[in-house]
Amino acid sequence: MGNGCKGHILVVDDSVTNLKLAEQTLKPYYKVTLLVSGEQTLKFLSKNKPDLILLDIKMPGMDGFETIKAIKDNEFTKDIPVIFLTAISESASELKGLKMGAIDFIAKPFVPEVMLRRVSMQIELKNYRDNMEKLVREKTKMVEQLQDVIVLSITDLVEFRDKITGGHARRTANYLKILLDHLRTKPQYQNYLDDEMVTNMLRAAPLHDVGKIGINDDILTNTGILNDAEFEYMKKHTTLGALAFEKASEEIPGNKFLGVAKDMALSHHERWNGAGYPYGLKGEDIPFSARLMAIADVYDALTTKRSYKEPMSHEDALKLMTDLRGTHFQPELIDEFIECEKEFYEENIRMKNNDDE
Repeated sequence: MGNGCKGHILVVDDSVTNLKLAEQTLKPYYKVTLLVSGEQTLKFLSKNKPDLILLDIKMPGMDGFETIKAIKDNEFTKDIPVIFLTAISESASELKGLKMGAIDFIAKPFVPEVMLRRVSMQIELKNYRDNMEKLVREKTKMVEQLQDVIVLSITDLVEFRDKITGGHARRTANYLKILLDHLRTKPQYQNYLDDEMVTNMLRAAPLHDVGKIGINDDILTNTGILNDAEFEYMKKHTTLGALAFEKASEEIPGNKFLGVAKDMALSHHERWNGAGYPYGLKGEDIPFSARLMAIADVYDALTTKRSYKEPMSHEDALKLMTDLRGTHFQPELIDEFIECEKEFYEENIRMKNNDDE
């Protein structure tokens, strides 16, 4: 068994004698780093991540309890297992160490066979946990990739039927990403936009019009301006889309992606002043994801050519949407949109150029 082949052990003790004994015991099997203080340990851990730490409790300056607290408070090091090295036999000290995150104790003076067995067991456990975490990440990635493929397939199905707004789902998703990236730089939106929420919104965005699958062809493919009755019927695409996600949620209760997808499908045509559809929701009663989706949705609708209208310029679309601040759109979100409107314009040009190729 070659040196270092099973892992990297950091041993921290202010006694040189103890360090030498630990090194003699462990070095035939592991890579070993020796340090004499808590301060040295934290400096070392700022650039290195060993597989296991053997940590003395009684040390001058920063003791073992202070050191483990700093280790467990650090995102980079908190998952490194720590075994305390101590001559203290008091159960209170052991209990305190366990509460602070230690996984075991090794008594001093060391018994080499005991030290080696306990270190070996913890390294094997860590390797098992790491392998399990890797498998979970791989399975999660596979599920997410499958979910993305399904989303894209459904999106293609919607756009195959609704040729009038071809490419709308893809473009709105791109615009939404620009807006989300901008909002995440602002502290006031941190509570709304954690990593999971942003991922779910971006994955759900192309599906906001999925309810159009349930709209009759003679309405969906109408190249003219819809009359009042036809428009009322077209509005049903919001509730039809929400119903699809609601039924899916019955099979997977509590799934956050399906909840976000339902909100965006149902409420992206609601207006801040309550004049939207399908339910005339007003202000913050409109889900936050739908308020953002509305901005991306309207910008794309204004700046793209439809069978019944020519595309509006970016400048004219920006002016119109600004005029709708506080009526169609939440005022603060339109202000944020204006701050990143240049990125919207650049993305608009980029996608038009790609469509022309």
